[in-house]
Amino acid sequence: FIIYWVYRKNTANKIITKTIFYFYVISVIAVTLFPIPFQGLEEIWKYGWWNNNFIPFHSIIDILWNINLPFSVKIKQIVWNLILLLPLWFFIPLVWEKKYTLTNILWIGIIFSLWIEVTQFIISSLLGFNYKKFDVDDILLNSLWSMIWYICYLFSFSKEK
Repeated sequence: FIIYWVYRKNTANKIITKTIFYFYVISVIAVTLFPIPFQGLEEIWKYGWWNNNFIPFHSIIDILWNINLPFSVKIKQIVWNLILLLPLWFFIPLVWEKKYTLTNILWIGIIFSLWIEVTQFIISSLLGFNYKKFDVDDILLNSLWSMIWYICYLFSFSKEK
């Protein structure tokens, strides 16, 4: 990528920004998909298929209404999506300046989180047990955070003030 960007006569700032962005994307992939466990059959019951969530808002409601979970755990479960994708929303306007619209940001949030969730589900299916759960609520939360960060961008960094 760096050789291509140099060939395309990008500035040093653009090359550094794009390089950091791609390292970030690789880091998100590493955190969300790896390590891929290869345990024996006795581990299958520990990671059962029932842990997947295909019902919108189900896991969010479960987390919020579970009286056995401490408040800090509830916040961590919901805010983790924000923390994981927060750098993405700072990099997008730097990497794709002209494509920073609400529609594009929403699609990027949906596609990026959908890709992570579907890939986790496919790997689990291939392994024969659920090592990372598919959660449709993660896609919904990431989409919500996408819209919130776009609005923050408009009020904070927009050149059209």
